[in-house]
Amino acid sequence: MTERAESYSGICSVCGTHGSFRDMAQSIRETYQCTTCRASMRERVTADAILAMYARGRSTCLVELAEDPNFSNLDIFEPGISGAYRTILKPLPSYKNSFYWDDIPFGEERDGVRNEDLQALTFRDASFDLVISSDIFEHVRHPWTAFRELRRVLRTGGCHIFSIPVMLPMRTHGRLRVDTSGPEDVHILEPVYHGDGKGGRSLVYTDFGADLYDKLERCGYKTVAVRSDHTDEERRKVIAFICLAV
Repeated sequence: MTERAESYSGICSVCGTHGSFRDMAQSIRETYQCTTCRASMRERVTADAILAMYARGRSTCLVELAEDPNFSNLDIFEPGISGAYRTILKPLPSYKNSFYWDDIPFGEERDGVRNEDLQALTFRDASFDLVISSDIFEHVRHPWTAFRELRRVLRTGGCHIFSIPVMLPMRTHGRLRVDTSGPEDVHILEPVYHGDGKGGRSLVYTDFGADLYDKLERCGYKTVAVRSDHTDEERRKVIAFICLAV
């Protein structure tokens, strides 16, 4: 493995800032944050995927894309409340954002954020053109149920563009970290937790592998991976996914 560069210069595909991205000694996916919007490497690669699908060469960053009526008028759903995209997308007329709380009914709002369970969404069929999720699905108890639910609420031809904590080369097969066949979680592997965006911790249920392509096809998607166009070997390992609803 080559040694990571301390910094590199470029344009942030989230906010458009031209500057230097410095290595913060974190995992390659979470480092090289933009000094303006704080977007990490994985968030910029996900933004690259959004631009690849919707910019048509007219926009170089998500801020510019959000001003394009062809994009801004889309029905967009983004589960989760942390990350670089919310401030940019929230002003759009048909943008919806959600979190998971277990103390209020699903479909209701708290502080302007809708309460949703990705495994049983309250939205009608074919409600959205685009769903964006950032490192969410490893925390879903039954992720393939959730992927099917998102296909249900996506219009045919719509996209789910997302990141999960994988890099190239991916493990051949995913693995369960927790047995969820019953009502209670039974740990198979040592528990791993990530931050949940509200100062708490979220359990990792699944380590995904390359077999996700076949599983997503069975959920009703055609899936491709997008990776950074950097020449740097390590940065090109960071990927996001585009799931086209077919």
